[in-house]
Amino acid sequence: MIGLDSNVLLRAITGDDPIQSPLAQRFLAALSNDRPGVINPVVLVEIAWTLRARHKYPKGEIAKHIEEFMRSSAYHIVDRDAVSEALLVSALHPIEFADALIGEINHLAGCATTMTFDEAASQVPGFTRLQ
Repeated sequence: MIGLDSNVLLRAITGDDPIQSPLAQRFLAALSNDRPGVINPVVLVEIAWTLRARHKYPKGEIAKHIEEFMRSSAYHIVDRDAVSEALLVSALHPIEFADALIGEINHLAGCATTMTFDEAASQVPGFTRLQ
């Protein structure tokens, strides 16, 4: 297995660099079930934040990329169950994937709630707005 940094995945997704993007795309295309790339939750959060804030991707497009990683046997997703649940929560509620993943990881760790100042997140079960 080979760990993947968010910048490699982002270059492949966005194609925004004439040198690094093709290099990342070729590297990722060579991954396989026998030699998978590992994507951990921190990387997924960085990808989601960067695609949303810097590249202005809509929430659904971000989810589509994460779902593609999940479906591919070329990737090993760390905390797969938490990522799956976060995708579902994000699709059903007005909450970003990254926030949903934070909440789900906290829930799986035994937290009764996740405290937040985020109004949208506070409307989702498992989050409580700090006031």
